Amino acid sequence: MNHTKKIRITLAAACAFGLATGPGQALEIDPHVAPQVDIGGRALITTKAHRVKEADGGTDSDSELEFADSSLLFGFSKYLFDSENYAFGAIGIKAIEDDAHHDVRDDIYLHQMHAGVGGERFEVVLGRTGLPNTLVVFPTLRDDDLMDFTHVGNAFSHAPDEVYQLYGGVVQGTLFWPAQRMSATGTITARTETDGTGSRTSSSEFNGYNLKFAYDVPEAIKFDRGLRYTALAWDRQDLNDGEGEMDAFQAGAVINLSDNPEATWNLDLQATYVNGISVPDLASIANRSKAEQKSVAAAIRYGHRPWLQTRWQAAVTVGWKDYDDFSDASAWTVAPSLMYRLGSGIHALAQYQYRSNSSGLADATGVDNDQRIYLGLSFDFDHTLNKHVAGRDSIMFLEHNMLDVGPARGGH
Repeated sequence: MNHTKKIRITLAAACAFGLATGPGQALEIDPHVAPQVDIGGRALITTKAHRVKEADGGTDSDSELEFADSSLLFGFSKYLFDSENYAFGAIGIKAIEDDAHHDVRDDIYLHQMHAGVGGERFEVVLGRTGLPNTLVVFPTLRDDDLMDFTHVGNAFSHAPDEVYQLYGGVVQGTLFWPAQRMSATGTITARTETDGTGSRTSSSEFNGYNLKFAYDVPEAIKFDRGLRYTALAWDRQDLNDGEGEMDAFQAGAVINLSDNPEATWNLDLQATYVNGISVPDLASIANRSKAEQKSVAAAIRYGHRPWLQTRWQAAVTVGWKDYDDFSDASAWTVAPSLMYRLGSGIHALAQYQYRSNSSGLADATGVDNDQRIYLGLSFDFDHTLNKHVAGRDSIMFLEHNMLDVGPARGGH
């Protein structure tokens, strides 16, 4: 029997088996294709000295060791049946603050759990990832250090947990115009909801929308002075029955001030306006998120980069915020920071942060001013197995990195 006859007999037997067993057990020929696997993570360990001056004139001081924002990420990707489009998924866990609400217990939070498909001109993401409520990466140790000044607050959360402000469910689609370095992103959001005590009631119900237009020119393409990144965004949260809707508008830009890629100067800028609703006071986190407000944040950073490898970065970030419907309810902050690279992915860190509340906001929150000093180390790693998919970014772009210049990242 020749080879051709053997093939015919084998296919005939397979078809006969499929007919005999019915469609539920028909033979499915599905070749095994191993995915590309990306593994990344960060150990971010800092000591913190903290001093608070309370609104009644008292003071409170403490010091502690912090592990928050240490994370572990797993990414998987494959090409589709054509070689131009791809699919991907990611799972990520991170350490959270020690004083997190009891609903976010066990010190670990699942902050990334999403899947998507993409190509040269589009990308679609579904699942949990970073919320599209900020535009620019600022050079702070952690992304929540200046959260009150840089992020649109979660109007559905009464809990003090930063993860409820930073992460949530999304159905997100992005269109890219690669030659013009432009993109448009539309997102349906599912922010975490809690009751008045801070206990979680939902983390999957759709309750908002976001639309963003951006122009991004990475340093690898253009390193001389000029505009590196700019974006405009509109964010809506559909509030609880009877409260109406809350709209926020953001504008951000990053400007390269230097022509020397080995000694970089960058200016980061962002402005946020929230039209808000009427709230009785600013005592709770939810009320402060819902109130009408405006804020600005700016940073100037210098990067020492011999041979185009950053050895150290020094930066100063400032922010200001005002609640329009309340008398003398504003705040300002300043946060100088330093990162020194000891080796590939190994950094020594230092940051000082000072925040001052005006009398109206101090009475509402109980805090007149707040000072924090951080010293620590971070160890970052990123490794790819079975590399064959040309993704847009490293998996570590899902995490905040104070050396990043330009857009804040989410699910892609």
